Amino acid sequence: MKVINKSRKIIGINGDPLLPGAELTLPDGMENHPVISFYLGKGILVDANNVSTSSEENITDDERKRIAEEAIAKYKAEQEESEKAAIERESAIKAVKGMNKNDLLTKAAGMGLEINDDDKVETIREKIITELGK
Repeated sequence: MKVINKSRKIIGINGDPLLPGAELTLPDGMENHPVISFYLGKGILVDANNVSTSSEENITDDERKRIAEEAIAKYKAEQEESEKAAIERESAIKAVKGMNKNDLLTKAAGMGLEINDDDKVETIREKIITELGK
């Protein structure tokens, strides 16, 4: 039986070192040895004839670490963008709250909002704030 060391440590079998990822042919009947059976059961050693070729098993620890770091960096960048957008939205809302009617009408026209002649300042302000909140 041929086995492959799937662990990250060197395993000694019959005095032969089995490096991580290396393959070794076991002597006949050796697969029934308690330690070899334990290693096979835990997935530390796998049968070379029945090795799965899934991409997840072929990823090294360094690649997994790099993928995790990239995902964390992407998440942090998205969070920063979201926070910046929220801060910009809040500052725009504060600016709208301090505007007079002429400034509000100019802002509403710039945003493409429909404003009626009889709309009060509070109504115009609410329409602008609602649009900014989207």
